Amino acid sequence: MRKDYYARFDGIVLFTRKYRENDLLIKIFTKEFGKRMFFIRNVQRANNGLREIAFPYLRANFVGRINDKGFSFLSDVGERHFPKTTIQNIEANAYAAYMVGLTDAAFEDFIPEDTLFDLLWQGLEKIEGGVDPTVVANIFEIQILPKFGVTPNFVSCAICGETQGNFDYSMKYAGVLCERHFHMDERRLHWSRRASYFIRMFSQIPYAKLGTVSLGQQTKSELRKALDMLYEEYVGIHLKSHHFISQMESFINPLDDKQEKTYDNS
Repeated sequence: MRKDYYARFDGIVLFTRKYRENDLLIKIFTKEFGKRMFFIRNVQRANNGLREIAFPYLRANFVGRINDKGFSFLSDVGERHFPKTTIQNIEANAYAAYMVGLTDAAFEDFIPEDTLFDLLWQGLEKIEGGVDPTVVANIFEIQILPKFGVTPNFVSCAICGETQGNFDYSMKYAGVLCERHFHMDERRLHWSRRASYFIRMFSQIPYAKLGTVSLGQQTKSELRKALDMLYEEYVGIHLKSHHFISQMESFINPLDDKQEKTYDNS
């Protein structure tokens, strides 16, 4: 039996899409009802107040009619957080697009995912607040892996449980190996020390405790290579937003590591 009902809900705009001549579809990740496609009629009209929310990455409190099947409908919007900085900065925009793309691919529509909702909300908030979008996106793509059915052990050695020292990743053991057990997997991924260090850190740190992070381009390149290995092996999706990031990064010399690494988790 189909159920339609009005509700107030928090939501994140994932993307917008033109529908017919004057109408618009907006996909919103709602905290209470999962991902839903909302229909807005005559969006081009000057007196249509919903024009103001037709931007990806916008976070707001909405009022609308939720339909269990097909399109849902918006009737009003309350407090909103407009992603001005994210939209205007090409790098911030690219990584935000990657994060919402991963969100859309990670689970089916109509399914509530409040933990992931909070993760995406806080991540977009960090990008809008000026935190390095590369770092924010790295944390997000590591912590969203369980939604793809993947739960790597980044915390301790898969053989002995060691948590200190140098680590590398093993597909064979679905987790990290400490240096004493590198020999257990000849096909380990040979992550750099820096990539291993930050992936292990990023797998555990909540955005709320993320202080000042500044990574050199070489470190970012090593992280990108390591995470791409994981996604290619475990997830196997190829998003346009990721391809754009790869193209964007190709214009940066990965050997130019003039900026020193700093991390302040205060």
